[in-house]
Amino acid sequence: MRDEKSQTTEERVVALLKANRKDLRAFVRAVEALVPPDGDVAGFLDEMGASLASDDRAIGALELWDKASRMYEEQSRLEEVAELYANMGPIAAQTGDVPRGIKFSRKAEELAGQLDPDPGLVYHVSSDLGAMYAELGDWEKAMYEDSRALEVSRATDNCLGQINALLALAQVSLARQDLASARSEAMGAFSLAHTCNDRMLEAEAMRTVGDVSEAAGEHEQAIRQYEQGLAFEAMSPDPETRAQLHFAMSMACDATGDVERAARERNLAEAVGLPADAEDEDSDA
Repeated sequence: MRDEKSQTTEERVVALLKANRKDLRAFVRAVEALVPPDGDVAGFLDEMGASLASDDRAIGALELWDKASRMYEEQSRLEEVAELYANMGPIAAQTGDVPRGIKFSRKAEELAGQLDPDPGLVYHVSSDLGAMYAELGDWEKAMYEDSRALEVSRATDNCLGQINALLALAQVSLARQDLASARSEAMGAFSLAHTCNDRMLEAEAMRTVGDVSEAAGEHEQAIRQYEQGLAFEAMSPDPETRAQLHFAMSMACDATGDVERAARERNLAEAVGLPADAEDEDSDA
């Protein structure tokens, strides 16, 4: 183990988290003790929380951010606390506490309304809320938030934002059995991805188009669309998208009675596996 003096600040924070897992208040106090004299304590806690979040240490990140947010509010640093709550929302949802995530994102939304319009923050919060409401199965609220994210991304000519919002809306429409809207949104995302020359998003959009065809009982067409998606993915490899396409293809093949191909596609999906670092992400948590 490295000597404490040779550790970076981020490494020391990780070590403190490991040493204080059963007493997270003590962990926060220990991290505060690392702040230089006359330093910005809230800003330091915010920064270290972001470092932990990027390292998939969500519980520790949320503890530091919770303290930082209270300090920001006491100091009337509204822009910083709004951004912080916007970051806390999806991280809390990732821990399985979706209602808490929604609460944080709603706080960010309220604070954003007190500031000069920040389209980036509004898009961030709306897209996160859309995903969280969708996870809860609250399709009406999910559709509202995703529609707002789409509106903001169009107003700011944010191509990537528009594609992601359209794909999210297509999934909501699918869940609501509104296949006409889902097809329109998925094809809109595909057209934009093509315009932006983003092969990975073309693949993801074509998978969604295939999902719509599959939901409509158009299994042969879905298979052709999944094949198109795989062709785009091959130009910009993304293992998760590839696995999803192969698995979706297996379901469509099952529906057509092609059991042998369905089995091959499932095997291909399983063969993609996880990135090496993802397999061990919890080994030193």
